[in-house]
Amino acid sequence: MALIKQNQKRCEPQVIQPLVNIREEEKEVILEAEMVGLSKEDISLELKGNELTLKGKTRRSDEDIPKGYTVIHRERCPLEYMRTFIVGDDIDKSKVDAQYENGVLRVKLAKSEQAQPKKIEIKE
Repeated sequence: MALIKQNQKRCEPQVIQPLVNIREEEKEVILEAEMVGLSKEDISLELKGNELTLKGKTRRSDEDIPKGYTVIHRERCPLEYMRTFIVGDDIDKSKVDAQYENGVLRVKLAKSEQAQPKKIEIKE
């Protein structure tokens, strides 16, 4: 069996901004962030003032290496996701909902009553 030889490089964590899609609907704004390789417990979401901050961190890949084995080559280094958004005053900050599924964090930001469209009755 041939031994695979590769240049061993140091595996330093990288901080990246997750890719996002943001859409506005009638009663809410929905932000979807791609944060692949995480579990729900690896993600934090904080709304402080008008700043919404997403953070996530993958677990170190060397945690999966059984004792007694030597790493020959490593490209899958730890990742840290971080991105901050400014939330407008038309968002009801008490009504924020988040779900994480299949590598996508979905944050629903409800619009305040004042920001939602209102039907106006036309009188004769």
